[in-house]
Amino acid sequence: MTNLKLSSIALCCAAYPLLLNAQETPAASWEGNTVDSVVKITGSDEFGSAGTSVYTPEIRENMRDLYKHKFGLFVHWGPYAQLEGIWNGKEVSAEWIMRRGEIPVADYEREAAAKFMPHQFDASEWVDIAEQAGMGFIVLTAKHHDGFAMYDSAHPYDIVDFAGFGRDVFKELSEECAQRGMDLGFYYSQSQDWHEEGGAGNSWDFGSVLKPQDKFDAYFEEKAILQVDELTRNYGDIFMVWFDTPLQMDDEKCQEMMDLVRKNQPGALVNSRLGKGYGHFDVSIDNGKTPSVSKATWLPDLKVPWQTHESVTQRGWGYTSYGGENDRSDEYTEFIYSLCRIVAYGGVYLLNVAPRPDGTIPESQVNSITAIGDWLKVNGEAIYDADPSPLKFPPYAITSKPGKVYLHLEELEKGKVELEGLLSKVKNAYCLADTSKTPLKFKQKKSRLSVRVPESLQQPRVTVVVLEIADQVARVVDETIQQAKDGSIDLPVAKCEYAVRRISYDYEEQATANWGGKTNQGLVWTVNVKEPGTFRIFTEDNGDEDLSFELSSPTETVVVRPGGPEGEMSKKRQGTIKVDQAGVVRITAYPKDTISWFNNFHLKAVRLVPEK
Repeated sequence: MTNLKLSSIALCCAAYPLLLNAQETPAASWEGNTVDSVVKITGSDEFGSAGTSVYTPEIRENMRDLYKHKFGLFVHWGPYAQLEGIWNGKEVSAEWIMRRGEIPVADYEREAAAKFMPHQFDASEWVDIAEQAGMGFIVLTAKHHDGFAMYDSAHPYDIVDFAGFGRDVFKELSEECAQRGMDLGFYYSQSQDWHEEGGAGNSWDFGSVLKPQDKFDAYFEEKAILQVDELTRNYGDIFMVWFDTPLQMDDEKCQEMMDLVRKNQPGALVNSRLGKGYGHFDVSIDNGKTPSVSKATWLPDLKVPWQTHESVTQRGWGYTSYGGENDRSDEYTEFIYSLCRIVAYGGVYLLNVAPRPDGTIPESQVNSITAIGDWLKVNGEAIYDADPSPLKFPPYAITSKPGKVYLHLEELEKGKVELEGLLSKVKNAYCLADTSKTPLKFKQKKSRLSVRVPESLQQPRVTVVVLEIADQVARVVDETIQQAKDGSIDLPVAKCEYAVRRISYDYEEQATANWGGKTNQGLVWTVNVKEPGTFRIFTEDNGDEDLSFELSSPTETVVVRPGGPEGEMSKKRQGTIKVDQAGVVRITAYPKDTISWFNNFHLKAVRLVPEK
């Protein structure tokens, strides 16, 4: 996945955001009052480049299925598994081993691709595993950055021909999925190809990461386009094409790829990592988290979820001897709650496994995802086809359906759960795992709710409490930030909306993560200002001497420099800013002088204090 440390690549490798162009769909026609649909966005790589016309009837059908599924199986598998993460006797990397170890093409061909003979691959076993996990679709790496095709390609560097294996594993999987009703997609690295002179990424054999335009153009037309054409023509119905790392992708190439996929597979969903804002759904930064519910990509008549991904392996997405067999049973609850939280915030969860070189999926990995499936057999109603939390800033994972709100609880302190912000009258409460639907005792006063959950009804991992409400769509309090009586304005990151998905969030620290790598990484606060004026700026962060960001009110923009001390979270004075406009306004923070993409900077809050 996209975890290169080279800054020249990292900016392009990180998740490409999805924001539908406000010019395509006026903000007034969008459901709710989503910040993303009205925030001014610049740059050609924002979602919406292809326009809302890409949501054809066929795309809409598959998008509705994606929204229902919520949960899919990602599979990172290729010749890199043969090396098990080891090169020259050292632990190097998983699927990135060729790049991290700077393995020459000839050596990688000899030691990885030529020995890759996965005779134990069993498509029916893979589909069994996905079904047992409660997943609705599978995405297999058809070509990762090492350039090796995991299907029968006309290009000779493929699993069928190169080592004489003779079997097309993608064909076998596609036929099994079609027979079993499992949706199937494929991952394809359209830009990086370390095997080809014209493909981006290989600087140790071919001199540079980015390639002369004529060479990259030749690679793109003579390999990438032809292989995606093969994959979308020869393997039945394709549910999804998951592109990655759009280095050197311009609008023309993105449009060409979109047109090709649409011609061969009218219903195939394309993710935003194709590049330049093209695609059908948002993909966050790897393991991306968010402080707020995001429905910014929804159309008036179509729910378009965002998606993020995680792996049950450790230290890489592909198989390694040191990260692919580890027992993670202590983390089963975390995986389950990740699914709950992602759905609560409007997303879809793609969870990765890494098969061994022989094609079998390690028992430890199977156990991890099966634990989620076991939970879903009991609690799936709160996940499948569920809507996000009605509260934009939920205190924990909450999902909803017409007439119901679901509270997902890792822990229940003293057998009680509390919720602030729900205005709809609660008619009944019970535990979803309780087939008898034993009514729970609850108290509701205005927007405050307290529910008692006896220990006998609590579940071992995540307990779901169902609230049956009087309204079909839950009514909640106004979550606009209010100016305090003393005139101060608190802007915690926990109460902001992300302008793009290329940021993550630390739930424990309640601060940004991977923020500051690009200038479009906006933090947006909606504030009700009663007393305008000039305000002193205070920030709470852990410092960075190189980063600066622009803090903007409707009437002024000032540059803020976190500076030092670095490492420890501290509060510091940062100058002043005018907020001359009363009423509901938006205050934003956008990086100006950026830092490395994968950085250790965390911003927790901005506080504005009236200047006396």
